[in-house]
Amino acid sequence: MALYHFHRVLIGAAILFDFLFTFYAIRQFNLTGDSMQLWMGIISSIITIGLVAYLVYFNRKLALLNHMVSHRND
Repeated sequence: MALYHFHRVLIGAAILFDFLFTFYAIRQFNLTGDSMQLWMGIISSIITIGLVAYLVYFNRKLALLNHMVSHRND
């Protein structure tokens, strides 16, 4: 398994866990009314969006590199 596959899996797992934490924090805010839970949910959702953007960037960069390598060998 190449290292970039592991990197994709790791970032995907981070997105999943952060997404679940966002819902947990917002649910806790709805139950308790604690503003800290709301802030944690908002910040966690921003981090989730950043991780998704990074994964898209990483996949595009990897596809470009694979394309360049395949045409170099022609």
